[in-house]
Amino acid sequence: MQEPLSMWRVELIHPFVIHIPLALLIVGSIFWISSLWLHERYDFLRPSARLLLVIGTIGAWIAVYTGSLADAEVARTLCDPTIVEQHENLAYITGYLFSAFITIDWLALKGYLAFFKKRYLRFGLAVLLVAGCGFLGYVGHLGSTLVYQQSAAVYQPTEECVEFE
Repeated sequence: MQEPLSMWRVELIHPFVIHIPLALLIVGSIFWISSLWLHERYDFLRPSARLLLVIGTIGAWIAVYTGSLADAEVARTLCDPTIVEQHENLAYITGYLFSAFITIDWLALKGYLAFFKKRYLRFGLAVLLVAGCGFLGYVGHLGSTLVYQQSAAVYQPTEECVEFE
C-alpha cells in the first residue's frame, strides 16, 4: 500500500504561515486608519495598530521566505510558472510597503519627521496602508490561483485512491 504524502512537506509551510500575518496586517491597517478619526475617544487604536502591523510585517517577511522555499518545490509542476513569479514579486512589494510604513511611522513617533505637517504625514501613511492592503489582496488572489487552478502543492491521489485503503 502506498502512503499519502506527509502534511509536513516544505511547500505546505507557506500556507500555514501566511494567514496570521495577512489578518494582522488588515486589522492593523483598519485600526490605524480608524485612529485618524477616533483617536480622542479610542486612544488604544493607534498603539494597537502599530503592534499588529509590526508583528504582521515580520510574519509577512517570514511568509515571503517560506514562499521561496515552496517555489523551489512547486514551480516544476505548474502549467504557467509566470504566475508564481508575479506572486513572488508582488509579495516583495507588499512587504516593502508595510516595512516603509513601520519605518516612517517610527521616525515620526520619535520626532525625526517633525518638519512635515502631521496631516500630510498621516495621509501619506494611510496611503501606504491602503496600497499595502491592495497588494496583499492581489497577492492572495494570485496565491489562490496557483492552488485552485494549477494545483500547486496539492496532493493528487492515484486514480483508484488505493493509498487511502
